[in-house]
Amino acid sequence: MASLTPNQQRVLHVLQQEQAPLGAYAILKKTGFRGAIQVYRALEKLADFGLARKLETMNAYIAVSVSAQSSPTAFAICDRCGHIHQVADATDIQRLQDDLARMNFKVGRSVVEFHGVCSLCSDESREARHRPPLPKPKQA
Repeated sequence: MASLTPNQQRVLHVLQQEQAPLGAYAILKKTGFRGAIQVYRALEKLADFGLARKLETMNAYIAVSVSAQSSPTAFAICDRCGHIHQVADATDIQRLQDDLARMNFKVGRSVVEFHGVCSLCSDESREARHRPPLPKPKQA
């Protein structure tokens, strides 16, 4: 991998520290850069290097785990709590890309995102359904 410029390092550091998807303007605030173009250029290069990915449905960027940097990755996004799970061993995505290559289709980039409810949130809703109802407030 090529070495990162200071701007790329700052943007990557912000993404890694946040551990959540961030839009370009949120990154701009955190880096203190003078303009959004610096952020967008850094994000573009970080994506080229496989260090960050854009979550299209959220219009935000996320740092990519080390295991996902060199392989196709899918993202499972919880619509309740916002947790994002990176599925780095997405062999079906690689198979699809291989099929497309056999059709002489060159994939420029791919983003696979699944929206739903994570196990913690679904457990919470299940627990809430099985909890006894709260007592009604007493009338004075």
